[in-house]
Parts: sequence; C-alpha cells; structure tokens
Amino acid sequence: MIFVISDENDASTNEVLEWLLAREKHFVRINSNSRKVEILNVDLDKKQIEIQSGSSYIDSGNISSYWYRRGYLSKTYHSILKKEYGDLDPYIEHHLNNEWDEILRFFTTSLETNEEIISIGNYAIVDRKLDQLTIARQCGLGVPSTLITISKDKLLKFYFKCEKKVITKGISSSPSLTHQNISLEGYTEELTLAFIRKLPLTFFPSLFQENIDKQYELRIFFFHQQLYSMAIFSQEDDQTKIDVRKYNDLKPNRTVPYNLPDNIKKQLIDFMYKMKLDTGSIDMVVDSENNYIFLEVNPNGQFGMVSKPCNYYIEMEIANYL
Repeated sequence: MIFVISDENDASTNEVLEWLLAREKHFVRINSNSRKVEILNVDLDKKQIEIQSGSSYIDSGNISSYWYRRGYLSKTYHSILKKEYGDLDPYIEHHLNNEWDEILRFFTTSLETNEEIISIGNYAIVDRKLDQLTIARQCGLGVPSTLITISKDKLLKFYFKCEKKVITKGISSSPSLTHQNISLEGYTEELTLAFIRKLPLTFFPSLFQENIDKQYELRIFFFHQQLYSMAIFSQEDDQTKIDVRKYNDLKPNRTVPYNLPDNIKKQLIDFMYKMKLDTGSIDMVVDSENNYIFLEVNPNGQFGMVSKPCNYYIEMEIANYL
C-alpha cells in the first residue's frame, strides 16, 4: 500500500495519484483537516502502528511506500474529551497536544527511516530560512547580505551599505490569512528610504536582505538527487520584479528549461543532504555578473510550475518512485 499525506486541494498530489491510478496501484491518502485521525495502537515490540481516519484503516506493516507531500494531520481527542468532560483546562490541553504530537512524530519518523519503505518527504521539517542561509554558505553557495534587527538606526546603516537596494520578507514561512473576508498574503517587498524614516526607533525583529540586481530567477525542484531547473524572466515585468509570486495573468513571465553548472549542482545536492531534505523547491537568482545566489528552499514547494513548462513530467517520476 502507498500512504500519502497532503492537502485536499493540492493539484500536484492529484496528478501524481492519477499516474498511480493509471498503473492500478493501491494507495490511501489522508488530507490535512479533511478527516480526523485517531491513533489506535502503537506496539513497539511488533514495530506496528495503527491509525484510523474516517473509513480508512492504516497499519504501518502494510505500507510499502510513503509520501509526505504537505499539511498536518488533525486531532480527535478534543471532541472525545470535551464530550465527556466539557472544556479542557489549558494546561491539560497543552499536555495532550504534546502527547499526541509525539506519537504522530514517531509514526511519521518510523515510516521515513524504515529501510524497507520507499519514502519521500519529511513531516517534521519546517522552512528554517536562517539555517538554510547558513548551511548554503557553508556549501559554497552565494547568499544575499542579510540582517535581522529591531533598530531603525542599524537598518539605515544596512540600507546604505547595500547601496539603497534592500528587501524585507518573513523570517519563517510567509503569512497567508483571511480577515473579514479579506485575504492577506505575505510577499517580498522592496524598502524605500521614505518608508524606513517613518519607522519607530525600535520595532519587532525583522529580516532585511540586499536586493540582488538579477538577470533572471531560477526555480529548481530537487527530488532524490535529481535537479529539475527552470529560468524565470521575472525582471521584464514590474509586477513580478521583486516577488515572482505576484503573478501577472495577463502577461505571464517567460520560462524555459535551464541547465545548471556542475559545481552549482554539486553544491545544491550537498546543501539538501545537510538539510536532511530529499525533496524541495529551491529559489535562486543569477545576478548581473552571472553569480548564482541562493535564496531559500521550500520543503513542500510546488513543482507543477516547473514540470509542465519544461516537460519534465515530475509527477510521473514521483509516481514511478512510489
């Protein structure tokens, strides 16, 4: 059996599973927040873990392949205990959260480390941008000058040091939320001197980076030692110049398959190994002097945007691996 954890509306997951259906492979998929997960039994002597999600019963002993694509598994104990005892004391609820999360961590880790199971992804991995930049530099990759500060004065000095070319973005993952029917998305934004001067003397710790003068961007999907690379000519459109995620549907960026230099390939593979990642979407840029600059890697990033324009058929490759 192939076991998949994902989000209900993830198009890439759907396409991989269509390849599995075409091959008549049996799989069970659990989506984040769509069905509650109940942990039935953990037998360390038998090395067996049993869980239930809706009508799906999953015995770890029957899993031959495992793909953690994205999302998190929902809890069941809240509804069970609240029905019996009413509202839970916050301290008790915090403790139960920790208990449940530890069992779940053990469940997913046991699948990811079992040499008899084909495994893709890591349930416990998060973005860790600061670690990424540090490890990328250790692997010989270029990274932007970066500052995290609470000080307006230090930010001003950094701004002039970078020749008035500075951007800001989230330290962890970019926020995405809805408030009063208004969707708010966190993007990378360029700083102006006028904006900085309006800031208070101190503020919440924020990340600032040198704004690279880039020729084009690279989106690289890494999957088990393979690098699928695409160049994005985002600089030709003011809307996508700073953040390519601000898609222009009326005038899409030109994208083409891209062949990375061998030394960059080696450094990226070394980086992913040190990050303990077997899959992820890597963002890089090539600057005006042809230097390759690493920005970040999203362990659960989309790959359809690379696969289809470049005819890489990554979805088929993942299905074949599973």
